[in-house]
Amino acid sequence: MKQIEKTPRIRDLLTASIGAGQDLDALRVYEAIAFNTLPVRKQHPLYFGARADRTFLLEMAAELRRESRPVQIQHDSEPLPIGRVFHGELVDMGIESELRVLFFLDPTANAEATKIEAGTVDQVSVSVLAKKMLNSVSGFDYFGDDATIDNIWSGLDNDGNQIGKNGVYAQMVGLDKFFEMSLVGQGGAQNARIVSRDRSHFGTSLDRLAASGMDPNSLVLTATSKETAKMDLSTLVADLTSKAVDLTNSQRDLAASTVVVATLTATVAERDASIVELTAQLAAANNPAVALAAGERDEALAALKATAKTVLTKAGKLDVQVPETVTELAAVITEHTAVLTIAPGGTSKETITDLKSVSAPNVSAFRSAR
Repeated sequence: MKQIEKTPRIRDLLTASIGAGQDLDALRVYEAIAFNTLPVRKQHPLYFGARADRTFLLEMAAELRRESRPVQIQHDSEPLPIGRVFHGELVDMGIESELRVLFFLDPTANAEATKIEAGTVDQVSVSVLAKKMLNSVSGFDYFGDDATIDNIWSGLDNDGNQIGKNGVYAQMVGLDKFFEMSLVGQGGAQNARIVSRDRSHFGTSLDRLAASGMDPNSLVLTATSKETAKMDLSTLVADLTSKAVDLTNSQRDLAASTVVVATLTATVAERDASIVELTAQLAAANNPAVALAAGERDEALAALKATAKTVLTKAGKLDVQVPETVTELAAVITEHTAVLTIAPGGTSKETITDLKSVSAPNVSAFRSAR
C-alpha cells in the first residue's frame, strides 16, 4: 500500500499547510523522493548528467515550508492540480542526499490514486530552476552575464569544456524557482518515485524524534537569503530568444557595415590616387622649364600653321582650312609641297601648266607677200 498513515505529526503538517477546519480524513497522503543529488537523466545541453547540490535540496524543503506546491500530471499546468506537496525534508544517503516530500491527493483524484496503489504510476518529477548552472570543470556559469545563447544550447563554456563529455556536468547551485511536482511515467531524476509505507521516512524517524521531544525541523539546515525577484521558465525562454534575435541583428548589421567600410575604403583609395596625380600635374605646371617648353611649343605650332597656309596658297588651295594639330599640319605641308615647283615666284606645277596653255598669237600668219 502506498498511502501512508496520517500520524499526529503529519496531521499537524497538513493543518499548517492547508489551514484548520479541513476534513483531513478525506485526503490521501503519499511520500515521494522528489529530487536528489544523483545525475539527472535528461537529454538537454545543460541538464545532461546535471547535479543538484545538497544545499539546493535544503532550499527546496525550505520553500515547501513557506508555501506548498501543486501536484500536476505530466507537468501540464493547464488543468487544475489534483493535490499539493506540503512538506519536505533532506535525507542523507552516504555521499548522496535526497529530498523526501509529503503530498496529498484531493478526494476527486480517485483514478490517480488507483494508479498509484496499483504501481502503474510510481514516479514523480519536479519543475525547478537554479540560480546558477556551473560547469563542473571551469566553474563557468551558463546563467551568468558572460554566457551567450551559444553556450546554453551547445553546453560549451568559453574554454571548450562541454557538458556531457569527458565527465563534465553542470552543477545546479541556488534555488531560483520551485514550480510544481508532477506524477509521471518516468522522472528526469534517478529514483524519484513514490515510496511504499514500509519504506517511509516520515512514518518512522519523524515520529521517533517528535516522541523524544526534539523538533525534527531543528536538524534541517535552512538556507536563508534576501527575497529577490523570481524568474520563471517563460521569462528565461523569452530572455534567451531576445538575446538570439539581438545577436542575429548585430551580425547582420556588422556584415552591412563591413560592406560599407569596404566601399568607403575603395573610394578613399581612388581619391588618394587622384590627389597624387593632380599634385604631380600641378607641380609640373609650376615648373619653369615646363612653362618655357610650353611657350616654345606654341611658337612652333604658330610657325607650322603659317607655313601650311603659305604652301596651301601657292598650291592654289585657298579654300582649305588650316588644321590645328602638329600631325595634321605636317601632313598638309608634305602633301602640297610635292606639287610645288620651286621657281622664281614660287608657282605650282599646275599654275605653270596653265600659263603654257596661253600662247602668244602667230603674227606671221597674218602677213601677206608684197
